[in-house]
Amino acid sequence: MVDRRNHRGTVLRGGAVVASALALGLVMAGCSAVAPGDDDGHTPGASGQDPDRVVLAEATPGISHLGGSTEELGLKASRAFFERTPAVVVLGKDATDSSKRAAGRASELGIPLLMEPEGASEQKDFDEELERLGAETLIAYGTLSEAAIGDRDVVAGEDPEGQLPTIEAPEKSDNPGFAVVVRAGKKADQAAGPALATAEAAGADRARMASPDPRAEKNRKFFGDHADAQLYTIGQGFGKSAEFSALAKTAAGGQELPGGGQVVFPARRMIALYGSPGTSSLGALGEQDLDGAIKRAKKLATEYQPHSKEKVQPAFEIIATVASAAPGTDGNYSSYTPVDQLEPWVKAAQQAGVYVVLDLQPGRNDFLTQAKHYEKLLSYPNVGLAYDPEWRLKPGQQHMKQIGSVDAAELNRTNDWLAALTRRKQLPQKVVILHQFRRSMIENRSTLDTTHPELAMVLHADGNGTPGMKMATWDNLRRGLPDGIRMAWKNFIDEDSPTFTPEQTFQIKPKPWFVSYQ
Repeated sequence: MVDRRNHRGTVLRGGAVVASALALGLVMAGCSAVAPGDDDGHTPGASGQDPDRVVLAEATPGISHLGGSTEELGLKASRAFFERTPAVVVLGKDATDSSKRAAGRASELGIPLLMEPEGASEQKDFDEELERLGAETLIAYGTLSEAAIGDRDVVAGEDPEGQLPTIEAPEKSDNPGFAVVVRAGKKADQAAGPALATAEAAGADRARMASPDPRAEKNRKFFGDHADAQLYTIGQGFGKSAEFSALAKTAAGGQELPGGGQVVFPARRMIALYGSPGTSSLGALGEQDLDGAIKRAKKLATEYQPHSKEKVQPAFEIIATVASAAPGTDGNYSSYTPVDQLEPWVKAAQQAGVYVVLDLQPGRNDFLTQAKHYEKLLSYPNVGLAYDPEWRLKPGQQHMKQIGSVDAAELNRTNDWLAALTRRKQLPQKVVILHQFRRSMIENRSTLDTTHPELAMVLHADGNGTPGMKMATWDNLRRGLPDGIRMAWKNFIDEDSPTFTPEQTFQIKPKPWFVSYQ
């Protein structure tokens, strides 16, 4: 019986041996990946394929995830990137210290790197993959078991001495349209090592992500550059596959927030004028025309910039639906501002680098119904949404007689819709503001869903009066705040005594991420 681990010479598919003096070692013919049966002048084997040719899998644009143990990842990567190959590199159980050299060899030859199977079940998967690939030669690092070898030829990877099989692999420059991402860090690299080596052998571009969010500034260029690639996430730390894919599409789409980027915080803080266009009695926003409001918001942001290491972004918070004393034709005590009246403000703000938040005061209506009315405006990349529960009435209630409230379930339903809209239209993250000055205004607040990556949620503490009164409201509202919600502050120009200066406002702990002026 021949011990295939001690063969000498260039091993060809089928077990033939050629004297090492005639061996070419590794043939890099400059040929690109071919599909089975292509007529390119090579003499096919019995299967109709060149026995020495590496055939890569066909790349189909999209995003998939490869998960599992290190051994499983290696097999999955082989299936993902390779159609066939005459040989594979195998890392033995006793050769973990040779993993980098094994990976380098796989990359050099342009063939997969697999791990020696741990048990019978793994051995079955290993054998099935080698049969699928048509691989009859194992380039071994370490001593492989008889079960792993089977009836295949073996070449020592550490000291091949001209025994490497003749392999015709695609040129690395002929990237077949594959890309892979792995979380940054030594542990992630080790866990995904064979899979990454196999991807590199197939010519895949690779990125390491410190943040799992494709929209993060250090990540999104990679996804934009590989929008048409077949992209694989490898290993742990990427969250839900469908969610990651949606965020990756947003990253590739390239729509940005005012000032750049696709994620609201922590890259910026916002300073906003609050009110209704053309109505000075409802806040600072309506005290001037559109051009004047843009200039005023920018000036205000400039006054805050010396007190913030983050960029300070000018913003508008526009009251889109206004609480009314009369029930109106629908009996809901809330008046809609026409979309075509607000859209010029949204467009001008976008051009000027100003963010816009649409504020809803729904009366006896519900937040979801009113939000859907402004879908056109919420489809702009610079427009977010604010909920004002003070003006959310229950049946029989009226404004100024009772302070309104809303159950968290209604806010969750509205946020579900807004997140889906943002995802579907590949928009950057949206600011969502929850106005509150009494804890009773948001019922069951602890059940708020803060998990939508499309939304940046902010609790707006609306207390007025003396500094002591305002801070008491601030501290009260912060207690028990669900994770994932940042804090915002309101400066009342007339009702506060005195109104905080920009420096005083940013001395509040924690420093507000959003500040509005009313």
